[in-house]
Amino acid sequence: MAHLRKICLVIALPLAISQVAARNNVPLIALDVGHSRLHSGAISARGQPEFKFNVGLARVIDDFLHAQNVHTVQIGTDGNSVSLSERTLTAKKTGATFFLAIHHDSVQPRYLKPWQWQGVVQQYTDSFSGFSLFVSQKNPQRAVSLHCASAIGAALKQHGFHAATHHAEHIEGEGKKWADQNNGVYYYDNLVVLKTAVMPAVLLEAGVIVNRDEEQAIQTQPVRTAIAEAVKQGLQTCGVINSL
Repeated sequence: MAHLRKICLVIALPLAISQVAARNNVPLIALDVGHSRLHSGAISARGQPEFKFNVGLARVIDDFLHAQNVHTVQIGTDGNSVSLSERTLTAKKTGATFFLAIHHDSVQPRYLKPWQWQGVVQQYTDSFSGFSLFVSQKNPQRAVSLHCASAIGAALKQHGFHAATHHAEHIEGEGKKWADQNNGVYYYDNLVVLKTAVMPAVLLEAGVIVNRDEEQAIQTQPVRTAIAEAVKQGLQTCGVINSL
């Protein structure tokens, strides 16, 4: 029974905090951890699931924002399968004022090459790297979404990161239209979490994890902290959170 009460407290406390923030008209950032343990997303050059990268980065962003007195609510951190529509519904129920989906990137299969890591054949490419940001024109607050995505992209560049360009390539599986090429922002109109969110929404692909160097760099604390700082700066620039 004590164990059950502890579980209920772990679930209820973040929800209660978010509801207080919503009632007081305080900015609340929903950090949506892409994928799950069962459906883990892309596989990195060294065979690690994308979900592991997403959780690691989300926790650093969450800690960083909390240290700046910014309220957050995490979605999907526990690794349980959550449908895309349930993710945005959860954000709505908690009163989130901004939705940030956290992912890590791959490339189309035609660009992957085999190599061995610790005796196991894996797939990699060192030809692509960088971050990407996505917004949907079907989001009811698409102008704010684009403004924030551009601001986050600009902040990432200020921290030494560069934008990936491969999603604009005219091949099967890509062909995304640029929303703001200078800052690495694409349109992805039918992406469920972006178009069903009632609040401004952005998806961040933090880096290309099939790139062997980027895969390793993006797991380090300094790089994750720099990304978190860029997210905070971007959200300040677009007015989602107050300047601190």
